[in-house]
Amino acid sequence: MSVTPEDIAGVWRPLSEAEAALVPGLSNQSWIRMLTPRPDLEDHIADGTVDEESVASAMISMIIRVLKNPDSVRQLSKSYDDWSGSQTFDSTISTGELYVNENELAMITPRPKVQPAGAYSVSLWG
Repeated sequence: MSVTPEDIAGVWRPLSEAEAALVPGLSNQSWIRMLTPRPDLEDHIADGTVDEESVASAMISMIIRVLKNPDSVRQLSKSYDDWSGSQTFDSTISTGELYVNENELAMITPRPKVQPAGAYSVSLWG
């Protein structure tokens, strides 16, 4: 399973050439990190208990987290002449690390198979 720079751009923003060049490697790594908690993920995709689009969505979210903060900056301060400003990054972004969070893990958790409703008969004499 992999995602492309176009997949990322389709839900976030256009990527620079440098960012787009990182996507294939990040895609591969995000897939590997999903297989750690869900080693049978491919089987679940094949049997339909996990939707392939949900897996792609989780991978895209993981990659965007890294692209938003590739240097793992926690706080950024800038000043120019008599102006200064600072920004603190959300902790989910400030790690700059590629990881599967709880929501993404829920997205790749197999759904129970639902048995189709049917007619059953019970013998009263037997």
